[in-house]
Amino acid sequence: MQGKPQQTRRRFIKGAGALGTVALAGCGGNSDSSGQDGTDGSGETTGTGTESMADSIVFYNAGSLKYDPGTEANIERFEEETGISVEVNEVPWNNLKTSLTTIWRNEDATVDAFNGPTWWLADFVASDWLEPLELNDSHMSNFPTNLQDLVTLDGKTYMAPEFGKWGTYLYDQTHFDEQGVSEAPQTWDEVISKGQQLKTENTTPFAFTWSNKSVFTFKQFLYQAGGQLFDDSNRPVFVEEGMDVMNFFTDLRGQDLIPDGISSMGEGGAGDTFIAGQLASVESWTPLGARALDADNWGSERLASAKPPKGPDSRATFQDTNGISVSAFSEKKRAAKKFAQFMTTPESSKTNMKIEGNPAVIPSVYDAEEIQSQYPSWLLEDMKFNLENARSETYLAQPQVDDYLGEQITPALLGDKDPQAALETAQSNIERLYQDIGLL
Repeated sequence: MQGKPQQTRRRFIKGAGALGTVALAGCGGNSDSSGQDGTDGSGETTGTGTESMADSIVFYNAGSLKYDPGTEANIERFEEETGISVEVNEVPWNNLKTSLTTIWRNEDATVDAFNGPTWWLADFVASDWLEPLELNDSHMSNFPTNLQDLVTLDGKTYMAPEFGKWGTYLYDQTHFDEQGVSEAPQTWDEVISKGQQLKTENTTPFAFTWSNKSVFTFKQFLYQAGGQLFDDSNRPVFVEEGMDVMNFFTDLRGQDLIPDGISSMGEGGAGDTFIAGQLASVESWTPLGARALDADNWGSERLASAKPPKGPDSRATFQDTNGISVSAFSEKKRAAKKFAQFMTTPESSKTNMKIEGNPAVIPSVYDAEEIQSQYPSWLLEDMKFNLENARSETYLAQPQVDDYLGEQITPALLGDKDPQAALETAQSNIERLYQDIGLL
């Protein structure tokens, strides 16, 4: 489970005054705000909300609904059940954060709600751009504690978890059997030792669908090594455990157990390569399990899953969750909050998983009859385990931090830079960044 204490969140939100000099210009509002019952449960207000229930809202979706059929189905359910219409603005993923930032810097009420990743939260909240959702305990208790902590900053919930994308270890049972490997690797050491048996002329033993996101890859294995990016005082502290990660990757690459050039592989590319039979196993963060089950020459007899191989500390996976947030400048806050709640109920989570294959963010969904009949029980068991053991961190100046980290560790992961020097340089650059914005 995620171990980051609430003190960290309170401290970095409070200490974010200089953030606008490097990332997001803070701009707050201070007008009326209402909860779903017409009251403000926190006693604090931002933006220009109204106590009346609006009959429509504007929702910014990360990409086309063509590729988010689960979200589209839940929007239709919301409109039917509430009578509130949802105008969807389909914003390309790469442009969404910039679009929202531009709107909110102008204190514009154009957008009422949006979906995006948890790792945007710290910057948006520090700039007073998000409205606390005031979701009650009965709603939030649906989610595991590690996920509740991730969307709660300074004691308030700013995002309702919608669907998850985190590591699931999938493997080709047929290939394992052909190579005489009876069980999936249980540890990092076994990934290497069994990889020697699994390697063939046409098949690589291990890969990651994080592959074009070096920072995400590094985070997952950092948590498995028992490390984290920041300590409770916002000081970067990832070098020691980060070297465990780098040594693991050095061994994988040195023994030709992962594809050459991991940074050139997109998520879809790794998934396609796995389904084509050219990867014996893969750490997947996409709905690859659902894809493989429906693919030609696959099915539940060939696809297999296991809990992620354990590192020096744990089997933690990287928690990449998309959720619904409400703009502090929305003039339709009550309807927008109702939308955020509806889209993240157990029924909506189940609908999303049934239609789209995205892992549910609510553990009870995995026990639902409809889900049990759609997916193999062994796959559901591992997906649920990964949800409850996922880890992540929210931190300020996220784009800059990830850029500083990525520019150093990417060449190190590829074997083109000394790992120790890369990690120490990244840590020093991030520490200096936090000093510049007043967090250290």
